[in-house]
Amino acid sequence: MNFTLIHDALCQHLANVRDNQIELALQSGAAETWVEQNIDFTIFPKRFRYPDIAEMPCVFLFFNEMAFPDDEQDIYENATSGILHVEYYVAGKTETTVDENNNEINVTADEVAEDRLNYLTSQIYKILCSEETNVYRATNNKIKSFKLLNWKRTETPDADNTVGTVLGAVFEFEIGFDEPTHYTRTTEIKEFYTACNINDEFINPLCKIILDSEE
Repeated sequence: MNFTLIHDALCQHLANVRDNQIELALQSGAAETWVEQNIDFTIFPKRFRYPDIAEMPCVFLFFNEMAFPDDEQDIYENATSGILHVEYYVAGKTETTVDENNNEINVTADEVAEDRLNYLTSQIYKILCSEETNVYRATNNKIKSFKLLNWKRTETPDADNTVGTVLGAVFEFEIGFDEPTHYTRTTEIKEFYTACNINDEFINPLCKIILDSEE
């Protein structure tokens, strides 16, 4: 179904812009450790269980609801409104740094996690909502409308954990697209994944079988 293709393309879109941000930061002289801690994040296309701290920061993408308006249903193709969840987690540990006067400063785990959550929120928002990065182009125009519904925190610090802090949040997007009722030709599926240049790690396993059989 088209929601699978759109999901895979958006995973790749997030990865493409993330990788570009990392490259720009390194070219500007940022240290690899700093980039890894502050810009990089892992994208899990199929993950619903709570992540391990070692995997954070990380982002999950999944559709959890779709509506089919009565007045837009057709025997061949139905207009669809899908709710995409972009759920993400970050972790912070207490750090000691040095200011310009060489004085030691203790940064709490809460502060580290909060700063990373805020920046990751900004990254996701700018990647998916800005005209420059353009989710329509990233999905080969399968998306017909894209609307941000809300943002909320899903994970708050554990009061008993004084060493590390885990924070989580989620964006919800309403995405409009057409969902055909007929079986999509294998050539069309291959053309979509080729046009969007989607890496194997983001390709749905059943679509991967189709793509391999077409090679």
